[in-house]
Amino acid sequence: MAIQRTFKGDSLLIAVDNYVVVDLETTGVSPARDRIIEIGAVRVEGGNVTAEYSRLVNPGRPVGSFITNLTGISDEMVRTASPIDDVLPDFLNHLRPNDTIMAHNANFDVNFLYDNCMHVLDRPFSYDFIDTLRLSRALFPQERQHRLVDLIQRFGIADEEEHRGLSDALQTVECYERMKPMLAGL
Repeated sequence: MAIQRTFKGDSLLIAVDNYVVVDLETTGVSPARDRIIEIGAVRVEGGNVTAEYSRLVNPGRPVGSFITNLTGISDEMVRTASPIDDVLPDFLNHLRPNDTIMAHNANFDVNFLYDNCMHVLDRPFSYDFIDTLRLSRALFPQERQHRLVDLIQRFGIADEEEHRGLSDALQTVECYERMKPMLAGL
């Protein structure tokens, strides 16, 4: 009988060539109170993007003006979107059992995914993950800011973060690929 993993996965500080970057947009910062409104993901194999995933999610409640101003996602945009009960299984079908998940400020995304998996599917989201925020802090301890926007500016990728799932996931890929060669020095 197989033992089911009930933890969120391990936080890794390593260089990998194959991974899936995930970026969520939500109605707020609390997985207990707030809801996912967008899932963006990018599969990377051999350092190259091989697949993209992007879905809006109907949160079943108003998005709120702060989040709309930040992300551009409005009530009108999510009104006809599927609820998380439908989107989450679809998203998970795009993941492989041994995928390494990556995100900027991964605890945020992993906690939302974990709580939603427990609520919707009664099972944990237990993938090992790499946090580019943690990597930035380890590689650039002299820097004060380690937000995604700070990294994309530091690496000359873009001037601004879009706060949209797919575009932020793609920018996270670029940041990680620039940091990956530096990991040998840790």
